[in-house]
Amino acid sequence: MFIPTRQLRAWGAALLAAVAALLVLQLIAEPMVNRSVPVWMAVEPGPPLVYADGYEQGPPGPPLRAAAAILIEANTGTVLYAHNEHERRPMASTTKIMTALMALETTPLEQLVTVSPQAVRVTGSDAGLRPGQRLTMFELLHALMLPSGNDAANVVAEHVAGSQAAFAQFMTERARELGAVRTRFANAHGLDDPSHYSTAHDLALLSMVAMRLPTFSQVVRTPHFQAQSISASWRNTNRLLWSFEGIEGVKTGTTGGAGYCLVAAASRDGMRLISVVLGSPDRWNDSVRLLEYGFDQFHLITLAAHGEVLAEARVPGGMGTLQAVVDGDFRVVVRDEEINDLQVRVWLERLRAPVRAGETVGALDIMGADGRLIRSVPLLAKETVPRWTVHGALWRWFQELWSSRTGR
Repeated sequence: MFIPTRQLRAWGAALLAAVAALLVLQLIAEPMVNRSVPVWMAVEPGPPLVYADGYEQGPPGPPLRAAAAILIEANTGTVLYAHNEHERRPMASTTKIMTALMALETTPLEQLVTVSPQAVRVTGSDAGLRPGQRLTMFELLHALMLPSGNDAANVVAEHVAGSQAAFAQFMTERARELGAVRTRFANAHGLDDPSHYSTAHDLALLSMVAMRLPTFSQVVRTPHFQAQSISASWRNTNRLLWSFEGIEGVKTGTTGGAGYCLVAAASRDGMRLISVVLGSPDRWNDSVRLLEYGFDQFHLITLAAHGEVLAEARVPGGMGTLQAVVDGDFRVVVRDEEINDLQVRVWLERLRAPVRAGETVGALDIMGADGRLIRSVPLLAKETVPRWTVHGALWRWFQELWSSRTGR
């Protein structure tokens, strides 16, 4: 059948006009989809700590004198060593890790805070604060964490929650939201109380979360601090700041019930370790032994970077190619002698369109030399793969045509 050229051109123009109209409707509709943005988001629990592969069969670790201890790699939450890590114990001034975390989550750093007469009526270590003084929360955090000021802890508690009891309850609830389920706070400073306790495991978990906050990390690694709002200067009680390579903090603690305690963090070659020793007559050397053990025996390796496409596949009934990625960087901690024995397996599920962006489509498995599974992480669809439709096919054709014409 003969169709005049003029008629073909008219049909082509009509088709282009229809596709253009669809494009306009798409551009109008897309912004409307994203206008609803939630104001409040539920608190997510902290990442669980996982034990290193072959932990039970590996070397026993360094000799320690601590009643309870743990060593973790903070980027991955991997436990490299543990001794009585779930034993409930007094925690002394390591309590102030949580006190500082609460302050950072609730109060602007530049906000002025007033010292009350009640806040300075406390025994133990202090920052020399006096009733009526006003200092910024940033300065107060240094008074809390460097000289381990119990008076500063009370000031934080009163400012954030109105009372010591309310703040302690607030701390306990927040700690449990973060995964520290064997921890209970009775005060903000850490003085002994039968209802005030934690574990080496929980303190490592809370420290891992706190160290991800830039201001917290900055404060706990500071050797000396000079306040500006008041006439005061403070020196950090953590001796490792002057002696251990890569040290980053975090907090000492000492009471009659808890004994000598120390939470320490250090980084080398991209690997951050956090050690906790509780009830140790030799906390400095115990901490050094733990940290050196971790750096000597283990290595952090990145197996997949954020956004890196690990697999591609055609989806039956779909338009376009599925690209599979991991959520964030995927890193694992292995013993140095096992690095060359790792095996990586990528697999995809049987899928049919549509596949939505962020949907689980498979997994990335890490296996040891003997084929045992060390760790598995979900693979997610990088972009949506829609179901094939005439409308969709025309839309994709128009996008490709537009890109070829505009170079975009």
